[in-house]
Order: sequence, then structure tokens, then C-alpha cells
Amino acid sequence: MFKLSTNDRLSRWRSFRIFLDTLTLEESIVRTNDFWASCPFTPYYLDPLEPKYWPSPWDLIIENCYCDLAKALGLVYTLHLTKHQKFLFPEISIYLDTKTNYRYHIADFCHGKYVLNLAEGEIVNKQHINQEFILKHCYSAVDLKLEQY
Repeated sequence: MFKLSTNDRLSRWRSFRIFLDTLTLEESIVRTNDFWASCPFTPYYLDPLEPKYWPSPWDLIIENCYCDLAKALGLVYTLHLTKHQKFLFPEISIYLDTKTNYRYHIADFCHGKYVLNLAEGEIVNKQHINQEFILKHCYSAVDLKLEQY
């Protein structure tokens, strides 16, 4: 999908979200995780400290640049724009690994039951986040202005 023209990307993303509406919540989360695992990587695209400048769902697809944070946003936006949104309670959390100083940008759903973008292609529970990771920032659905979409 990510190599398609802008209009084709938007159309494919819409079709994918419609497809997710036919699945259970858990199946939708798995499929969405698989979908975003194939996006190209662009380092340092979005500033994790400036959520007011983060793109809207459609602008994210139009711009087609995906750092770890943009990918986490893509995961949240995709699932938020389905019938499952009322069950998700999404958050974008940014953790610092105290040993490596690496920052993890994760998408967290259902109060931590499903954590995506921590390890490529894996879905984990928030309880399994390394204890050496320090939560630096957490953005809720309200912070992400998801009620607008």
C-alpha cells in the first residue's frame, strides 16, 4: 500500500478500515499490527514533544513518512476509525530504555491489554514492558484529539 499514489493509498486505507469492521476487536488489532509492520521507515519525522504538530489521520497517509511515532499514530488512527473505537481507550506512550537511551513509541489499546510497536510485529501486554523502561510521555485519546474524527 505504501508505494501507491496518494489517492490509491487513501482508498486502500479506507478499504482496510471497512474490512476491520467485519472482524472482532482482537482480530482487528492483529490485522492492523500486520498492516503497519510493512510501512517504510523514515527516521526522526515527528517530534514526540509536539503533538499539536502531528498530522491528522489523512495527512499521515498523504505524507507517507513513518518514523516510530508516526507508525504508532497510524496504528491508533486506523483502529480509531473503525466500529471498535469505543472499546479501544488508545494511548501513545513514549518510553526511554535506561540502558540504551533508545525511545520506544508505542500504541497502547484496551488499558494496556494490547501494546503495539514495542517490538516489530509483536503484540504484548503492558505488564510485559521492560521494567528498565521509563515512561516519558503518554498521550490519551483526548490529547490526540481523536474525538474529532
